[in-house]
Amino acid sequence: MQFIPISFKEYVKKHLKNNPSENERDLNKRLQTALADYKRGVKCSCGNDIWVIGAATVGNSCFTCITGESDPNNDYEIESLIKKNKTAGRRYIDEIRPAQIAGFFDNDGYEI
Repeated sequence: MQFIPISFKEYVKKHLKNNPSENERDLNKRLQTALADYKRGVKCSCGNDIWVIGAATVGNSCFTCITGESDPNNDYEIESLIKKNKTAGRRYIDEIRPAQIAGFFDNDGYEI
């Protein structure tokens, strides 16, 4: 499974609904900081990309280091980051000549 894409605004709205004591300004600031760190290429101590939504709460770490799970089943991530990671530098199976297809592909058809 993969992250569920969510817009920045929708995530803030959902988070505040589920955590009514949370300060909206503080949440926005933490998310913006984590997002800026991600865009600057800050990595988790294990070398993976940080999970922006999780990093906004517990610091710059990846999904696995934060949760102890390898599969982000039904967890959210900012949609623009998912789209960026999905295709960056990877070939899509439909764009490869059939005789040249080899190796492994993810569930979305991108070469791993």
